[in-house]
Amino acid sequence: MRRAYLILIDFVLPLPLTALMLFLWYRRTGSGLFAIYVLTLGVLFGYIYPGIGTNVLHLWKFNGPFRLKNYYLHHGFMYAPYLALVFYIAFAPGTPLTWGNIVRIVLCGAFIQCVVSCHHDVCGVSSGMIEMNNTAARLKLSPVEIVTSWGVVGFGLIGASFAGSCLIAYRIIVLRSISDTRTFVLLLVMGLAIMGVAALQYLIKERALIFRSAGYRGP
Repeated sequence: MRRAYLILIDFVLPLPLTALMLFLWYRRTGSGLFAIYVLTLGVLFGYIYPGIGTNVLHLWKFNGPFRLKNYYLHHGFMYAPYLALVFYIAFAPGTPLTWGNIVRIVLCGAFIQCVVSCHHDVCGVSSGMIEMNNTAARLKLSPVEIVTSWGVVGFGLIGASFAGSCLIAYRIIVLRSISDTRTFVLLLVMGLAIMGVAALQYLIKERALIFRSAGYRGP
């Protein structure tokens, strides 16, 4: 059952859901460029950081068809529509960008992304479609313990950083009507840098656990 669920959301839904979210964001904001930004940021993040984590740092690997070494050929499209959907739920139409609403949207994005992604990865680890190479996995803990040892903070930060990056782009592209190519590229680079900090915390936390287990106490 878990494997069938993962095949549905990882292989069947990503491409049609990407097209749907592109349409929904365009319909909500009236800006095709902003809709493209939301999906492009998710696609690039889904290729770059998991690609580094799996094929360079070997922190985890994915099992199943359509793989490029340890991750999937369509990996960016496994992230983009779901990140866009979470942000779509968190950012209600017509919401003014007051500081209070910005904080609420970012926190909602963090919470929803944490719940959804942790559930996905618990199913993945349980079914063998995801293999983690972290301290919890080496200690042969349960799938829930393996995923939540890093996923609660990690996925929460990914959801928050994606929402924050998209809100900045929304302010510039939609509210200020700045739509030149240079600004679009700079916004993408900024968004990837912000989301990179969220991805980096996993590596930092894992290295800290290794030092702690080895009895490292510092100078």
